[in-house]
Amino acid sequence: MDRLMRELVNETKEEDIADRYRPIVDIIGVDAFVELSIYACGDELYFPKPENIVAPARNRRVKKEYNLKELAEKYNLTTVQIRNILKDEPMIGQMSIFDMENEQKST
Repeated sequence: MDRLMRELVNETKEEDIADRYRPIVDIIGVDAFVELSIYACGDELYFPKPENIVAPARNRRVKKEYNLKELAEKYNLTTVQIRNILKDEPMIGQMSIFDMENEQKST
């Protein structure tokens, strides 16, 4: 951001922002709102649901909470082997893109 733009941003007040954007400014502030605007270059932005944002962290936690030692003992494998098996597996109940495509075709 150049010097003039930075000065103008510093002088911008919340009431200068259009009403429809004020809830966003209330959450992130004027400076971050301007940065977001610069990033978007006038395009509309899509924000995913919070559940979708945190899903990878949730999945890592679920995989971590597996008791690798118990699974290794049960199947007579090492914990490294169990970890390798689990790392590329989708979560139980999670559909692959091919499953979704087939389901859509059948409806």
